[in-house]
Amino acid sequence: MSSVVVNFPGPRAGQEAEPRCASHDAAWWFEPEMFDRAVEICARCEMRADCLARALQSGERLGVWGGLTPEQRAALPDAVVIPLPERAGRR
Repeated sequence: MSSVVVNFPGPRAGQEAEPRCASHDAAWWFEPEMFDRAVEICARCEMRADCLARALQSGERLGVWGGLTPEQRAALPDAVVIPLPERAGRR
C-alpha cells in the first residue's frame, strides 16, 4: 500500500473543535474493510458537511469523506457545488 497525505478539514474560524477523524488512524478512511467504522465516526462529526463539500469540489475518489464512501459519492447526481459564504450565527 502506498502512502497518501490527506488534508482533512480543520476548524472554521472561531471554532476550536477538531474533526472527529483527527483522533483516529487515518488509514480507517482509506481501507475498505474499515469504511463502516469511519462512516460511524463521521456521522457524529460537526465538520461532516464541510468535509463532504471539500471532497465533492475536489473530485476526491478515494476513501470516506463527509461520511460517504467512494461508491456513495459516485452515486450522487452530478451537480455544481457552490460554497455558501459565512453568515453571522451560522456554523
